[in-house]
Amino acid sequence: MKLNIILLFLLFSNLWLYSQKKPIENNNNSKEFLPIDFDGCVKSITIKSYSYNKKKETIDTTALYYKIFFTKNGNITKHIYFDKSFTNERKIIEYDELERIKTIEINDDGKTWIASEQFFNNFSNYSDSTNIYYYGNKYKEKYINLFNKKNLIKQEFYSQDTLRHYNTYIYDKKNRLIKDYFTNTQNGFGITLGKSITGDKDEKTLWPNDSTIYDYKKIEDTLITIKLERKGWKEIKKELKSNIFTLEILEKYNRDFLENSRYTYKSKDSIFDCTYYYNEKREVKSFYKTITTPKSIVSNWKSDGFYNNEARTETTYIEIEFDAYNNWIKKKYSKDNFAISLIAREIEYFCH
Repeated sequence: MKLNIILLFLLFSNLWLYSQKKPIENNNNSKEFLPIDFDGCVKSITIKSYSYNKKKETIDTTALYYKIFFTKNGNITKHIYFDKSFTNERKIIEYDELERIKTIEINDDGKTWIASEQFFNNFSNYSDSTNIYYYGNKYKEKYINLFNKKNLIKQEFYSQDTLRHYNTYIYDKKNRLIKDYFTNTQNGFGITLGKSITGDKDEKTLWPNDSTIYDYKKIEDTLITIKLERKGWKEIKKELKSNIFTLEILEKYNRDFLENSRYTYKSKDSIFDCTYYYNEKREVKSFYKTITTPKSIVSNWKSDGFYNNEARTETTYIEIEFDAYNNWIKKKYSKDNFAISLIAREIEYFCH
């Protein structure tokens, strides 16, 4: 099964703290959000996705239309979003031969501009530089990456050609990231108090420099990654992988207080995902669980809210249709005998 799913996200906002290593892609790497899994020699997939929300006697419909093109080896080469007429291209994303985003073009109200462009080397998934443009190219943000022996060692963030802040990265002998230093420049981001508050003149307080430390351990077959920030925030991730399943446990702490933990278990045909939230005594105060299989999604949750503190369960059923080449062309999601979403795909092949 060839699974090529990329979630794209433009950061059209000022980043005052940690710059992203891949600023135009979602850092959570949530590849499952775009439904473009397939077998065989697929040339393109046209997708029409509908969501339905029932309100008394009316049904609100939200639709999304896009088409994704592939090379003969299965890599994405272009991703186009359309309006509801399926004739006007709203956003065009171009990829290089390694599925790295080259450009993002926006078409809005008859006007077209390049929203982002990236320039790559031949050894890293991180770009040498990334430019992000706002409407009319009147405002620009830029990320410049510096490398040493294929490792990203520094990322600089510029707005309007002025260096605002930068991150430096240090690795261990196994090329694992162990330190991430954030440095805010004198032209960086912070809080400005007006003279109406200070009584004299505007005063700007820069956000402080900061750092994140990473540590790695392995206990039998479990890999443990510890992420520690200076303000006392800590994440502990435990990963266990085998030929038939993967298990990931992510715990988040505020100093010594365990705020929440998430368990994700994946096997061939099912995903179990559970998040627990804790009180000061490390007792579970609320949770959210889902079990996803090819035919259903079972959700079970409990909130600590005053009016909603009982556990609830809800099941979403999935109906699937396949084409002659065993690739799915329609998925219908229903809950309480009502269709809540529908995904229809038209698949074009190189070899059929």
